[in-house]
Amino acid sequence: MKKITLMLSIMFIWGCSQAHDQEVVEEAKAAAKEVVTEQVEAVKVEAMDQAKELASDTISAATNDAVSEAKEAESAAYQAGIHYQVINPAYETETDSEVVVYEFFGYTCPHCATFEPYMKKLEAELPEKAKLVRVPVVFGKQWEPFAQAYYTFEAMGITDQAHEPMFQAIHQHKKQFRSIDEIAVWAASSFGIDKEEFLSTAKSFMIDGQVRKGMQMLEAMGVTSTPTLVTNGKFVPNSKALKTRNDIIEVTKFLVNQELDAMKP
Repeated sequence: MKKITLMLSIMFIWGCSQAHDQEVVEEAKAAAKEVVTEQVEAVKVEAMDQAKELASDTISAATNDAVSEAKEAESAAYQAGIHYQVINPAYETETDSEVVVYEFFGYTCPHCATFEPYMKKLEAELPEKAKLVRVPVVFGKQWEPFAQAYYTFEAMGITDQAHEPMFQAIHQHKKQFRSIDEIAVWAASSFGIDKEEFLSTAKSFMIDGQVRKGMQMLEAMGVTSTPTLVTNGKFVPNSKALKTRNDIIEVTKFLVNQELDAMKP
């Protein structure tokens, strides 16, 4: 009986020991598997990062190539003497730190009225260090009140409010403005400004000087029709060679970028 008990005890101990060893083996396997899994994941992450970096470099290189090709194509597309004329001598602009786009226009000009949406688009798309300067033309005495009106809008800080409505008043609502006094009445009722202040500003030496300067600019840049865009006092889109008004805007943007590139050190 004692021998049987002893044998059972030995078997029990051996069984417990075997079970323990099995647990240790399983734990070791699990730990090894976890380590291998972590290493595999780390390799995957590193591989993905390298793939992303390679893709980013490839996209960046492709983008740079595309931009370069676009610029080359643009340069080839627009040529002096065909798509735009060169003013010689060039008109000296008021600043060397910015590219200036002059718009010569007249409020009574129907082409200027329909061109206005394109001008708004151009102004919104001009890059940094480029600006739009409007120049109301005076082709005759009857144009003078409208030039006075524009410069008065600027002086009173209501250009954004009044510029487009002025076109609309003349070309859509068929208003007949015969003098600056009639424009003053309309401006006062439309924008809540003082009529007498508008008139005194419009008839001031300052506004008279601006009107005269505009006339000098018109002559210096050889402008004979409206609307006309002049980039940096040097270049004028050739409207006869360009099919659409949008083409005129695109050529002007090209000339602006060309001048900006020339300004770089």
